[in-house]
Amino acid sequence: MKNPFVTLYEKFQRNAVMKADLGLLNVAAVLKGGGSKPSGQLIYEVETLQAQTLQEWKMAIASATDPEEPDFIALDKLYKGLLLDNHLASIIDSRILYCQRSPFKIVNENGEEAEDVSWLLERTWFEDFVKLCLMSRFKGRTLIELFDLNPDTKELAQVDEVPMPYFNPFKGLITKSPGDSTGWAYKDGAYQPYYIQVGKDKDLGMLAEMAPIILAKKLGLGSWLDYVEKYGVPALFITTDREDDARLNELAEAASNFKSNGFMVGRGQEKFEVGKGEGAGNAQNFDLLIDRANSEMAKRILGGAGLTDEKAFVGSSEIQFRLARDRFESDKLLIKNVINQQLFPRLQKISPIYSTLANHYFEWDDSEVQTSKEVADLISKLGQYFEFDIEEVSLKTGLTITANKNYGTTPSKQDEDEAKKKRLTEK
Repeated sequence: MKNPFVTLYEKFQRNAVMKADLGLLNVAAVLKGGGSKPSGQLIYEVETLQAQTLQEWKMAIASATDPEEPDFIALDKLYKGLLLDNHLASIIDSRILYCQRSPFKIVNENGEEAEDVSWLLERTWFEDFVKLCLMSRFKGRTLIELFDLNPDTKELAQVDEVPMPYFNPFKGLITKSPGDSTGWAYKDGAYQPYYIQVGKDKDLGMLAEMAPIILAKKLGLGSWLDYVEKYGVPALFITTDREDDARLNELAEAASNFKSNGFMVGRGQEKFEVGKGEGAGNAQNFDLLIDRANSEMAKRILGGAGLTDEKAFVGSSEIQFRLARDRFESDKLLIKNVINQQLFPRLQKISPIYSTLANHYFEWDDSEVQTSKEVADLISKLGQYFEFDIEEVSLKTGLTITANKNYGTTPSKQDEDEAKKKRLTEK
């Protein structure tokens, strides 16, 4: 007969294991019941790019802030149109790339770096995760999906963004079509470990406030194209003494084909003259409007226009970088909090490969990194006063050092004897 105490212990052990693996059991249940991730079941529509105006901006904001039935379709179209601006996309990349290129580390509860754990985040999906988190600064609340696992390594394979119109942050639902009243709950339930919402429910992002100046720039560019089409090519003037309609129609047709043919054939007293290239108004006004719009965008996102101005001086650029650095550090703090408070707990529920993240935290590595040239210059300045460790110098400079090299003249036999006598006297 089996010992009842052993049976009780085995039952207790099984219960403990089941509680520890509750997150993984939820994952298995979702995969078995749902079949595929919610974002793969959305009904997408063909995207059409249309010119946006201030009227569309007003309607998009009104629809997105409706307290009863918010609709984000118009706002999503507005943002996609705004992000086609190359200058805007470039300065947004400046904010995002600074974080993506900043070194980081994983530390334990004692603040000690765990190098054997950091490699879990050295993946492409983590780069995408950082970008999506920071885009919430500009587009408002963003929903990130952590679902696809690599079947071989059990690591997270990729992260996806649930499009803005397909989730309702106030109800916590992912909807199959925009505006649906039912869907998949992502803030609680079985799908909760797979989704991270960055940004508050009512947050519409920086683009909602920047839209007027960006649209003004687009209007200026469109007006410039109209100006070039009307005044960019000199007009053709035809003078003739013929008054019959047949000849006038022939000259009108010849004038319309003049650009493609490059020549004209006339009769009698007919004259053909190409006007001057200077049109009405000043074309530089368009450039001034565009420059002003670019400057306003840079000030809003980077804190100043010095980093994007081609004619900026070194001193002013350094000051502008200090202003931008405050924004960079704010972005890094956002990423750090999202990772420690949301990403790490979810990863441990999604896959057992991330169990090593328990009791570990994400930190930015702010230690100053010196280049090989800077190290060499420092050794050159301090070498006359101090001695350095050969192995450390070789490691930091990348140069293989085999031995010390003696400089100066070799001491004579007499000098050595005098030095020896001096040592004996001192003793």
